[in-house]
Amino acid sequence: MAAVTDLMNRVAAPATVTTDAEWTVDRAVKLLRDLNLRTRQFVTAAVEGNGWLDGAAYRVKLGENAFRGPTQSITKAIKRGAEQGHWSESIPHPFTPTTPDKTGWSKTGGYYLAEGLVPVFAEALEIVKKPNTFRLGTPEES
Repeated sequence: MAAVTDLMNRVAAPATVTTDAEWTVDRAVKLLRDLNLRTRQFVTAAVEGNGWLDGAAYRVKLGENAFRGPTQSITKAIKRGAEQGHWSESIPHPFTPTTPDKTGWSKTGGYYLAEGLVPVFAEALEIVKKPNTFRLGTPEES
């Protein structure tokens, strides 16, 4: 990156390099494919809840430890994706926890999917759920 900036500075006026840190359907698909099924279930529940994942209801459905792991898995997958060049290191985590649930000590009340990301992740989930359409055959059959 420094070499590119140096070259741009020699050819034209001083340049700045900006990074693209927005979630797109393609990026969400890459993220989802790097997650385990339990974490995909977390994302699916948030999308089905129109961007809100209620902590108490989720724990009733999946047990008291339902939130142990999914957001950490997402954080690690985001880091791997940045290292692989799929997105910028500055891309925001798509989920934000709420304050602790009043019914349990130090339990998260729930998670919000960032504004505008419900349709992005909904489309990405549909893509990931589709069976692989690749098939073997001769070019004439394709």
